[in-house]
This record gives sequence, C-alpha cells and structure tokens, in this order.
Amino acid sequence: MSDYLVTYEGGNKSWMKGSPSELQAAMEEWGAWFKELEAKGVLRNPGSALAPGGAVITRNGKGFVTDTTMAEVKELIGGFTVIRAESVEQAAEIAQGSPFLRNNPNARIRVQPVFEPPA
Repeated sequence: MSDYLVTYEGGNKSWMKGSPSELQAAMEEWGAWFKELEAKGVLRNPGSALAPGGAVITRNGKGFVTDTTMAEVKELIGGFTVIRAESVEQAAEIAQGSPFLRNNPNARIRVQPVFEPPA
C-alpha cells in the first residue's frame, strides 16, 4: 500500500459564499465521505479546503517572480486529501467517490503517488 495525494482542482471559487445551510450541507457530505474512507482504512489525512487567493512563484532568467492574481479557475486547487491504496488505479477509484465533482462540472480530481524512498 502507498500514499496518494488527491487534489481538487478547478472548482467553484465562490462556494464559500453560500448560505450557512448550504455550507453545512457540504461539510456534512464531505464528513460522511471521510468517515467512509476511515472505515475502509484508506484515509491517511482528510486534508483541508483551501481559501481563495495565494501566490504562484516562478523563476525567470533574472530571479523569482511572484504572481498573486491566480485569476484562472483551472489554476485553483480547492483542497487536498491523502489516501492509501494498492495502485494509482485503486486510488483514482476511491477519489471518484468524493463529493467534489458532484456540483462542479468543470472540476477535476488529480491523484498522484507520494514519493516513498527505498528502504
């Protein structure tokens, strides 16, 4: 079994502006999914939703450049989770159960193995 980082990308930037009851319902849906993963023994870290904003740091020929606009929704990482699975295929299957895609038609979930150095 290996760990896999699951990132939630391209979601709705304004989801945190919903009504208190909408936010509560979303949190309950995520909580139920995390409990399901925990019961199966595959949840390593539920992670967290990420607030809008941030910075992207790149290096050009003269030094580092910081871009704080992050205007494109496709650049938005809405949150992350760490799960445990036998393969990337199994991790992807587990990640498909996430509530993230249900109300985000332009969203995607990325599943990537966490590097584990040889023993």
